[in-house]
Amino acid sequence: MEWLEECTVDLKTSSGDEDQCFKIQQIENIEKINQSFSVLTEFFISIASKVSNTPLISIFLANAHINTILLEDVVTHFKERKVIMINNVPTELMLRHPKSNSINYIMNSPKNPVIQSLYDINKPVEDSDEWTPRKTFKVISEKIEQYENQDFDKILPYLKPAKGDSYLFLSLFDWYLSDSLKNSLAIRYFSHKFKEIYLWVDQNEKVTEIQLLV
Repeated sequence: MEWLEECTVDLKTSSGDEDQCFKIQQIENIEKINQSFSVLTEFFISIASKVSNTPLISIFLANAHINTILLEDVVTHFKERKVIMINNVPTELMLRHPKSNSINYIMNSPKNPVIQSLYDINKPVEDSDEWTPRKTFKVISEKIEQYENQDFDKILPYLKPAKGDSYLFLSLFDWYLSDSLKNSLAIRYFSHKFKEIYLWVDQNEKVTEIQLLV
C-alpha cells in the first residue's frame, strides 16, 4: 500500500498551568432550548451510538463559550450533559447517553457521505474486550484523491484538540486495514483538510483510531 507509511508518533503534550481552578458543572435548563437537527447532530450522535464501553463524547471549546448551534444541534440530544470549567471559563463539553429519538431520527434520515464512511449508524458494532498492540501508519496525502464536502466543513470548527495538544483522535469501529481504504471518503476528505493523518491498527488489522494533526 504505497499510500501508507509505518511510523511512530510523538504524543507529547503541554503540561499546562497547574494553578488552574478546575470544576465540572451540569448543563441545566436544557428543556428551555430549542432542539434542532443538522450535520453536527448526525456526527456526534453517530459517534455516541457506536461507543459502548466508554460512552462519553468530548467537544473542546475553541472560543471559551457554548454557542447556540452547539446547544441546539448537539447538547439537547444527550441525556447527560456536563461542561468543564477552568478558571470559570468553559473549555470542554462532556456528553453521554444520546436520546433514542435523536438516534432514530439520524438512522432514518439521509446520511452525510463522510460521516457514513466513518460511522455507519445502521451497522451494529462488533464488541471486543481484547486489546492488542497498535501499529501507526501515516497517510501520504499526495497519494490520495481529494474529496470535498461543504456540509462536513461545518463540523471542522468543532474538531479541536485539547489545549496544549496539536492533534485529536476519532475512534473507529468498522474499519479494517486494506488498500480499499484509500478510496474511503473520510480518508480522501481528512487527508487534505489536516496537516497530517495517521491510522492506528491493532494486530487483527482493525483500524481503531484515526489521528488528525491540526
